[in-house]
Amino acid sequence: MAYMMRLRYIDSLSGGRKRFRRRYPKAVAEVLGEAVFQVAMVAREGADLLNEHAKFLAEYEKIVAKARRNAALQGQLSPLEHWREAIKDAEAMVAGVSGARDEDDARQLLAEDLQRRGADSVLYRAVVEPDAQEPKVTMLDAKEIYRVERMAGAQGRNQKNRLERVCGRIESSLGPLRKLALVDLKREHGRKLRDDMLATKKKNGSPLSPSSVKRELNLVKAMVTFAIKEHDLQGKASNPFDKLEIGKGNSAPETEWEKRDPLPQDIILAMRQRLKDRIKIPALRLIWQLLEGTGCRGSEIVGLRVEDIFLDCKTPTFA
Repeated sequence: MAYMMRLRYIDSLSGGRKRFRRRYPKAVAEVLGEAVFQVAMVAREGADLLNEHAKFLAEYEKIVAKARRNAALQGQLSPLEHWREAIKDAEAMVAGVSGARDEDDARQLLAEDLQRRGADSVLYRAVVEPDAQEPKVTMLDAKEIYRVERMAGAQGRNQKNRLERVCGRIESSLGPLRKLALVDLKREHGRKLRDDMLATKKKNGSPLSPSSVKRELNLVKAMVTFAIKEHDLQGKASNPFDKLEIGKGNSAPETEWEKRDPLPQDIILAMRQRLKDRIKIPALRLIWQLLEGTGCRGSEIVGLRVEDIFLDCKTPTFA
């Protein structure tokens, strides 16, 4: 049965010229470093225009498929992201098929065309099985949603570099993030990551201190907790990084700097009284209370945002 694709993605330029122009999906654009596929067309009408349009559609799909495969192999695109992008593309392509009896016929015709051209296998499945179960939410999805929702307004690269560093430790210990489904995580994953972190060597050859491991595990815990909430996985996935004991058996001994109080008690009390009686800027009192109560560095408190604080747990925490 003959069928044709509507001539979408074609712009009319001056002098009757035509241009094929189609935007890349967001994830593909990030991999390629450019947002749009566009090329001037030689043909202007008739069968030549149809053939050239089909050629550029095929070229576009090959570029997208290759970029997605590369992104998936490099751990930049999770199976869930890949599937959802493919579903969007499939729906747009099915809508562009004319001459079919119904949607099922359109999908069959499109699937045959994709198979003949060696298109992305995930796109092919999205065409033939649009209602298939989505891939599981993974640690890569957890990282991405945490980066977008919790770190969107972070200033500088320190916070983002910290996220990358911690996720690198997860991969070194547990494997690629895109293969770590949240519903499959067990307590043994948490213990293994903790133990591997405690055995990790810093640039100077010394292992990470228990306090450093605790800070990094807190970020992992916050990332997983947020993903479970945002992907509606409560009751289906648990957080194996919650309430992990940081053992001292094989870990690096704490330095004197780590063991001592940041300030002597008499100075803390004097500072508390001074801020109570003579402070002109109320915010400074709040900053001091957080510094005194948490032991954080000044930059960690001053740069803290409301969205970094988690109040929906027994003990309020922040990432």
